[in-house]
Amino acid sequence: MSKKIGILDSGVGGLSVLKEVYLKSLAEEVYFLGDTSYFPYGIKPVDFIQSRVSKIVRFFMDLGIEEIIIACNTASAVAYDYLVERYKDVKIYSIVLSAIEGMKNFNWRKVGVLATRRTLESKVYPKLVHERISEEVEVLVKSCSEGMLLETIERGIVDGELIEEELKKCTDPLIKEKIEGLILGCTHLPFVKQVISRLYPNMPIIDPSQEIIKLVNTGKEKNVKVHIFVTGEPQEFQYIVKDLLKVEWNVENVDLDRSDVSVIKR
Repeated sequence: MSKKIGILDSGVGGLSVLKEVYLKSLAEEVYFLGDTSYFPYGIKPVDFIQSRVSKIVRFFMDLGIEEIIIACNTASAVAYDYLVERYKDVKIYSIVLSAIEGMKNFNWRKVGVLATRRTLESKVYPKLVHERISEEVEVLVKSCSEGMLLETIERGIVDGELIEEELKKCTDPLIKEKIEGLILGCTHLPFVKQVISRLYPNMPIIDPSQEIIKLVNTGKEKNVKVHIFVTGEPQEFQYIVKDLLKVEWNVENVDLDRSDVSVIKR
């Protein structure tokens, strides 16, 4: 039986994880679902997010997928425990937990996290850092949901004056607090990691999209097949996939409010 991995997010951010899974050939088939009809999750109520990701997990399970990556910090923050308790027949990976694992390679006493508002409010990063690293580490989380940054990246724009200005608004307050390292606590941000490094050249960065593949049960498959689904407009998303990943992968629409996978609209 071929190995299948499912990756979920509310928008294009999770493509940063898809890219890593694909390049490392971790599965024979990789399924990505962007819940673009409800992007961004970062400003949605917790119970709504849990309901949506639960539908995505059921969709993946109907496809025979047994390993699922929550490639969304917001969903990981507010729905990971909910999903693990609810779906015991699948292995579920959290992008937040991967970032915490990445911190073990450093000896930081003060770390900054760029995240969504919902991730900030969940306090998941301070909680997990204190539980798994040390209570002595100071964790400063800054929301980047309020400006145009995430919406701009969602449109496939990953450089330029607007990106730099929006990144500075989020990151400068953390820099002023003399953080020793920065966690990209939103999967959109790896697409602008080079800009962050250009603006703050001496700042060590943890990219959870690279860390999470270290947690996946690794294999070395050949001829990896990629399937991309969205709940919104597929054509526009396909253009963005081409811009961000430089590939010609097809994107299909799916209706999660139907219970069977035959509702995929080609």
